[in-house]
Amino acid sequence: MLGRASMREFASLERCAAYVAARAVLTDVQRAAARWPEALRHRARQAALDTLQLTAQAASHGHDSAGRRQCLREAITTALGVAATIDAARAMGYGDEELAELQRVTGRTIALLGMFLHAGTAIA
Repeated sequence: MLGRASMREFASLERCAAYVAARAVLTDVQRAAARWPEALRHRARQAALDTLQLTAQAASHGHDSAGRRQCLREAITTALGVAATIDAARAMGYGDEELAELQRVTGRTIALLGMFLHAGTAIA
């Protein structure tokens, strides 16, 4: 649930580009990973879900709070895990145009998470 401070910043999570991008990654991972080995499929789905949840949690913290920065660092880390899992799937021969697009969407999500983190980092 979004905190009071966040509600002023984002009327809803739909207004947070990083959250929308993370949700797109989860949706695309769900579809692409259906053909992968169970261990790889589980890892990709869990990392994508964690990225989405951490991004939502970050939005519930104040704009320049340590809590937001921590959540976003963790979201970036889990999103990088999604990217690595996609790379592994391609290396194992499950790659096609769909995975190339998934890598692009995941990279965009990582970039948006980085911008979200940067926007809340105080300049000393």
